[in-house]
Amino acid sequence: MTTAFSKGFNLSKYIGMVYCCSHFITEYIVDFTWCTGPSMQPTIEDDDVLLTEHVTTRLLCRVNRGDIVVFKSPLSPSSYLCKRVIALELEPMPEETSWKFTRMRQYIPRGHVWVEGDNRGNSMDSRYFGPIPVGLIWGRALYKVWTNV
Repeated sequence: MTTAFSKGFNLSKYIGMVYCCSHFITEYIVDFTWCTGPSMQPTIEDDDVLLTEHVTTRLLCRVNRGDIVVFKSPLSPSSYLCKRVIALELEPMPEETSWKFTRMRQYIPRGHVWVEGDNRGNSMDSRYFGPIPVGLIWGRALYKVWTNV
């Protein structure tokens, strides 16, 4: 009776360790992200799967211009968006933005980035909701793992 109990206990320990390791890896190192919608076409098509890394964006808070990032939507925190970083903190906001309050030259606040979709005619991005805080960025796209073409 005790050997069956100890075998079951050992099995549950291994299952717990596997769960903790997989959670740590997908939360802080790498993850797969399924992208839907036309806002990043032609770079990322509808229903593409990306390999995203979290080390540089979440732990080091480092984002570069041109990176494709996945972030929590500022308007709907339960959903995630996938866009390209256009400008970094303390840089001038793009001229063609409709997000203007004054006629003076505006700069992106410290700790924020400006993101836009590649398909500018069909993208809800910083031109609509303004610069996003770096803290909302979930990960940076590394590779397109699966394409649905």
